[in-house]
Amino acid sequence: MTQRATVALGKRIKELRLAKGWTQAELAEVLGCEAMTVSRYERGEYAPSIEVLEQISLALNASLDLFFVSQEQPAPTSSNLRHDLCDIAYQADEEALREIVGAAKKILSNK
Repeated sequence: MTQRATVALGKRIKELRLAKGWTQAELAEVLGCEAMTVSRYERGEYAPSIEVLEQISLALNASLDLFFVSQEQPAPTSSNLRHDLCDIAYQADEEALREIVGAAKKILSNK
């Protein structure tokens, strides 16, 4: 596994662990290893074996494929950003709208 892949895998382990609300020590206890080992996985210092990765997936109640599927979202287009902004505006109350407009004017005046 390349260093880049190992780091990406480690980040994914950390994301899933945090989503479950666990500390590294809690995950390590379930896995039967030291918290430092979990820390090394998460920092991408080394990758867990496929057997350990399966244990991690079971412990975190996550599908094994989640560790290998890219979670990165493509950069949004201008059109997508405009739609998102409209959705936000329609959900905002009057005070939030004032703040949004004020922030937008400030950003645009700095250009």
